[in-house]
Amino acid sequence: MTEGWIKIFSSNEEYQVKIAEDVLKQNGIESHIVKHPDSAFPSLGEAALYTVPEKAVRAREVLAENEVK
Repeated sequence: MTEGWIKIFSSNEEYQVKIAEDVLKQNGIESHIVKHPDSAFPSLGEAALYTVPEKAVRAREVLAENEVK
């Protein structure tokens, strides 16, 4: 992932972030998942989805249209 990408979605449930990534991919929007594991329990923690700035607004719209929360 390059600098300047914008976080458009996050969750403590990694599967939700993967669903969001798939929805964006189906709509031609490039995205990337970044995991932030908990220091005490690495299997826990937040996962965040990022995209390029010029597609961030459309990505949020697509997620809302598909009721990805």
